[in-house]
Amino acid sequence: MFKTYFYTLEIALLSTLIAAAAGIPAAYFTARRRFPGRRLLLSLSAVSLCVPSLIVALGYVSFWGMNGFVNRLFRTEFSFLYSTAGIVIAQGFYNVPFITGIVSEAWERLPREQENAARLLGAGEGRVLRTITLRQLSGAIGAACIPVFLFCYFSFMIVLLFSPVGRSTLEVEIYHSIRTTLDISSGAKLALLETITAFGIVLAYSFMSRRSQTASSGVDYAPLVKKKLGLETALFIPLIFLILIFLIFPLLSVFASGAGEIKKVLGARGFWKAALHSLECGLATGLACTLLGFAYSVAVKLCRKQGNVLLQTIPVLPMAISSVVISWGATMIFHRGSPALLVALETGLYWPIAYRQIQNGINRITYETDAAARLLSKNSFDSIIRIYLPACRPVLISAFAYCFAVSLGDATMPLVLSIRNFDTLALYTYKLAGAYRFGQACACGGIVAALSMLIYTLGKK
Repeated sequence: MFKTYFYTLEIALLSTLIAAAAGIPAAYFTARRRFPGRRLLLSLSAVSLCVPSLIVALGYVSFWGMNGFVNRLFRTEFSFLYSTAGIVIAQGFYNVPFITGIVSEAWERLPREQENAARLLGAGEGRVLRTITLRQLSGAIGAACIPVFLFCYFSFMIVLLFSPVGRSTLEVEIYHSIRTTLDISSGAKLALLETITAFGIVLAYSFMSRRSQTASSGVDYAPLVKKKLGLETALFIPLIFLILIFLIFPLLSVFASGAGEIKKVLGARGFWKAALHSLECGLATGLACTLLGFAYSVAVKLCRKQGNVLLQTIPVLPMAISSVVISWGATMIFHRGSPALLVALETGLYWPIAYRQIQNGINRITYETDAAARLLSKNSFDSIIRIYLPACRPVLISAFAYCFAVSLGDATMPLVLSIRNFDTLALYTYKLAGAYRFGQACACGGIVAALSMLIYTLGKK
């Protein structure tokens, strides 16, 4: 058990280090430099947020696999996928855009006074970066890296497909315990160990997130005029090359590998049933998450407890529970999975995402507006309808779209719940890959990825 536990920590730590090693330099270039493709690089944050890890795994197989594009191009039989290195590289570069987006935004908002004072005193750019800039960014870096660590810690699909013989992670072992070996006792011990560790990490994330918000709140900053690339080109070119071959090209290869099979997939009756189920679950989950997140945000605002540590910690607690563990627990209680149970579990895990976005919208309501609403409204409900709801409409739409996209790409919960005669698009893609119909799996996976990114992008717009 502890061998699996430490291997899980090792995988998560190495993946996070790779994501940070590429994501933080990329954040520097997007925050401080102008170059072609800058906006495209920032927009890739949608990949980590809404493209399922199953699609990334399919992309790596089609690009780096034994019969992938690279081996066909160079006529070799090289592949690093089915090893620890394959898992770490796939997970690490999958999360690079997530770190880049968060750190880049924080970097742009840094006050310049300390940096300029250090330069006037003779400090070089390297020393300014080490002693001032990175210290100011420590909260944002921690708030970005800890969720990535949790994503990799709870990773299921990539590990399930790429894990070497004799090695596994807690999440995969829990799944095998409850579905293959039926060793409930062993699965319960692993689930308890996994959840306790994740709970400690989530508390650290809550602390780092508050530190990041405190460091950036209320600070007036002058946007830095972005300069063109200079001597940093020697670092920039290899960085972009790595992102291309380990993230962008594998994703594009999913669409290329599935292009010839799209008609066959669209002609299958199972595809349209899965699409209908995904649409129903996505709409229900997105609506439920948005309503729950809005209700909690309004409650915190009305009682004026935005700074309360307990109230701010509650929304991050679901991050400590994995999809496999919560799905297994639900089947132990209800004995049989159902679409309604799937929606309820996804809502329980994803509503904090909606809350974080909605909270940002509610926090923009000024104290004067809030006080006037309390004074002139008949009651709190009237104040919510007339003030809070119109003010939060953009973030409500964005939160709904994001939760919808995440639900659309979730294959883990439907797989563990094993709902009879019920497939979602993500689960349908997994089953196609398991049946060695790789071209059709890529075609279906490309459709899922395109739909997820489209929904997410429309919500952001």
